[in-house]
Amino acid sequence: MARSLERAVRFSGPGRYILNMLLFLLAVGAVVYYLSPYSPQPSRVLVDAFNANPALNGLILGVLFIGVVYDLRQAAVIGPAVRWVEAFRETVDPRRARLPRPPGLINAMTKLLIDADERGGRLTPESTRAILDSIGTRMDEGREMGRYIGNLLVFLGLLGTFWGLLETVNAVAATINGLATSAGGAAEDAVAQLIRNLNEPLSGMGTAFSSSLFGLGGSLVVGFLGLQAGQAQGRFYTDLEDWLSGMTETGRLLSKDGARMAADEEDLSGALGALEAALAANAEAQIKAQAEQIAALRDEIRALNRTLIRVGGGE
Repeated sequence: MARSLERAVRFSGPGRYILNMLLFLLAVGAVVYYLSPYSPQPSRVLVDAFNANPALNGLILGVLFIGVVYDLRQAAVIGPAVRWVEAFRETVDPRRARLPRPPGLINAMTKLLIDADERGGRLTPESTRAILDSIGTRMDEGREMGRYIGNLLVFLGLLGTFWGLLETVNAVAATINGLATSAGGAAEDAVAQLIRNLNEPLSGMGTAFSSSLFGLGGSLVVGFLGLQAGQAQGRFYTDLEDWLSGMTETGRLLSKDGARMAADEEDLSGALGALEAALAANAEAQIKAQAEQIAALRDEIRALNRTLIRVGGGE
């Protein structure tokens, strides 16, 4: 079956954006390695920060891992969609039996394209708008999940911050109470006890700052990856919109609109003509009625004059 397709549009795959994401992850890994005990200049900054609260920091790193995998998948899902569109453009099988299985992102579009191809390869403007709306909605849903993961990392970091500050306040209060109970001892003993008791407030501050470090850093990583995934999806959406615009039937729509406008103009002309005729008939009727009223008034005046003359002659 013959079909007319716009082949000038070239679809761009997500490879460039995935490469940017991998390079960014490589740079982050290099920074982590430089701050680890295994670097040429060993450092325990990250290890000590993680050990300040292993449970919460482990949860933050787990959420970060999920966000990284999710954003990579959001960018990679464009690849199967591009391959399906290219296969649809290049296939010569009228039954489309050899097309690959469509991905979920363009599942609704494939049905509309195949149905339109059986009718001659042209899409109606309504079908094109339905395809773009469906794909745009699914992309927005995917981006919302990525934003939620980034916000969750920030929330976990702030949760650890307030948790650590709460521990610090409680520990400082306990330290002050301990000094008050031992005020009768020697000054050296009080200072030594103060130094020992300050370890617990300082551990609380470590919890606060370490969770903030991992939470905000993870949000930064997920945010950049989500930006790259969104750009890959946006590029595919733009290419798809350009391609579908070349497949959309516009001449028939214009002819229908022209015929509808001509019919509307004809109806309007007929209505204006009928209105002018009605106004002319109404004006003629008013003129005739006024002439009859004037004639009747003249007759009454003449009759009144005759009556006055007769009355005056009788006197």
